[in-house]
Amino acid sequence: MICIVFITFSLLAIVFFSCSSNFNTEIQNVSIGFNLKDSVYNINNNDIVLNGIVFPARNVQSDSSIVHSIYFRFTLKPSTNETYYYKIYYQNESYKFAETDSLSYENFYGSWYDSTGFKKITSKEVVDSFYVAGNPRFERLFLGAGIDEMYIHHDSIQKIIKIIKSDNDWRKSVEEKALKNSLTFDEQAYMDAIWVLKDKKNKGNLNHRWKRNPRMGKYSALLVVCTESALKQIPEYIQYIFKTNEKGLFVNPYSYFLYGDGKKLKGVSVYFDTSLVQLKLTLLPGNGIFVDRTKVPANTVIVEDSLCGTSYALYRTALFEHFFSHENRHFKLNTIPVLVDWEKEHYSLSDYERFKKLYADTTKRISSWIRNTTCACANVVDKKDYIEIFNPPSVNIEKAAKLNVGIQTRVGFTYGKITAKVKFSSMLNKDNIWNGITHAIWLITQDLHEWNRRRYSHSGYTVKGNPHSERYHYSSYSEIDFEIVKASPYWPHQYYKNKTLKKRSKMYNGQTDDTIVVALTNWDMASSDPSNFDYPIQYIRHGNKKYEALRWDELYQALTIRASVSHKEIFSKEYYYFQIEWKPTEIIWRIGPSRNQLYEIGYMSYQNTSIPNNQMVLVINQEYHLSEWWPDAVFEQDFIPFLKNKHVGKIYEITIE
Repeated sequence: MICIVFITFSLLAIVFFSCSSNFNTEIQNVSIGFNLKDSVYNINNNDIVLNGIVFPARNVQSDSSIVHSIYFRFTLKPSTNETYYYKIYYQNESYKFAETDSLSYENFYGSWYDSTGFKKITSKEVVDSFYVAGNPRFERLFLGAGIDEMYIHHDSIQKIIKIIKSDNDWRKSVEEKALKNSLTFDEQAYMDAIWVLKDKKNKGNLNHRWKRNPRMGKYSALLVVCTESALKQIPEYIQYIFKTNEKGLFVNPYSYFLYGDGKKLKGVSVYFDTSLVQLKLTLLPGNGIFVDRTKVPANTVIVEDSLCGTSYALYRTALFEHFFSHENRHFKLNTIPVLVDWEKEHYSLSDYERFKKLYADTTKRISSWIRNTTCACANVVDKKDYIEIFNPPSVNIEKAAKLNVGIQTRVGFTYGKITAKVKFSSMLNKDNIWNGITHAIWLITQDLHEWNRRRYSHSGYTVKGNPHSERYHYSSYSEIDFEIVKASPYWPHQYYKNKTLKKRSKMYNGQTDDTIVVALTNWDMASSDPSNFDYPIQYIRHGNKKYEALRWDELYQALTIRASVSHKEIFSKEYYYFQIEWKPTEIIWRIGPSRNQLYEIGYMSYQNTSIPNNQMVLVINQEYHLSEWWPDAVFEQDFIPFLKNKHVGKIYEITIE
């Protein structure tokens, strides 16, 4: 029997059910949900960094506006003398594979908060409840150390360094790595100590629910009621979702009961609420910025206060942390020895050309690798209403530097419509000369350990930064980018087959206009699994739009689209919105002056690039790039002066829905 019913019940709103029943259980008064079930519910941010996202919030003070659990109720009037059993399942409907798809086991689904299977029905009316929580399958991959054990003290790092120095083999290994990485022994020893301490975080038996957080968006509920004889025929890996089948794979209970063998079982009734609740996560300033000692580069000074630092209080409650870019000392800037205040001093195209000639000899310039700010907390400030970030200004030419600065979320997520409300500092002066800064809003893998690896790739992934490496079927690296840069909106002419585009690319100069590029990139680590994997340029259509996506060569690890936007549009307003809609099979990039005025500027699908399925965090930073990263370069980074003034960016809000 297939039926559609509307059921009205007290306390709860009217719920729409699609029910599939194989026998008449005479189940009545079924209700799942709570008041205002069609509303969007914001996740309570208390304790979500270390304990993961839970809905409704557990262990919170009683408040009429807070939902404490998701209740459901039904009445059983059995037509047989058998004992009956029941179980509730839930599933994210916004970001899933179809239940008939072979990848449906990747969907975010769960059941009871603990590992209970089907429960025996002992009375005619059943009232029960459940939560939506992280790692609902209790996978060992996501277990680890206790919360306090994961907090890294300065003394812990120094203790490991002392052991390194006293162990001859370990010391020799560190010396060799230091030479290879152009680091001092102390810097490399610090990095080795950090690696050891980070690795210990993943050793333990505590359920790290935060490693597989619930996805935002819409959820459904699936109530299954069965006889005792039917229960004996339901596989254990369906009764207990933490178990796997004979192939060692998880099986989605929705697939089993709605489309698989469970649909054929006699004595089983399934009640399906297609729209249980819709969840949204909003991350706001005000809780401070945590500085994670395991991510701080060696020799970085930490200026601590109540809203920024390494304190245990910030470790427990801060939703953001100080972001430090990976430093590669082989990426050198050779900058002209010139200081300019971009807001007050005049710097024209003729100045740019004059200094370019004057300092053509690289020995006359200041050579340095692209670095992070050397003073944590000095350039990221929680102002309560927004987080302020700014690249450290250069006081004099002797200490001049181009330093990166930024923050990242401490809460990780897989898929979602991620929207950042941001005010970046201007990139161009009144003469449309670039100040050298690249603004970036991007998702990056939350962790490189095995627990956060991407799905199996048949062709294999290459190692980040080493495209000629051996290929591996698994990789934990993932990245999806917005990068705002002054560069040509065209790819270099040699990559075009179209003569008109080739000509436009050759002729474009861009040194006098206010056009900037918003570059949109997915790092797929050169996996060639997608059916339309191609290089150098491929054309992607989405709706009435057509995008030029470039992969430089067969081994290049990312696919990029360039969108041309006027500088005034993004930087003349109080704030601007940037959105990445990350789905299991596609990525959509949007920008706009308000939430209801976002427009699409980029699109990729699983047919063009491998879409990541691991957990990521959001980074917002102001950084310096080498000019050769963005051919054809409009201005060369080496001939952009050091900056005297603060270039302030403001981060107001991040939402995931």
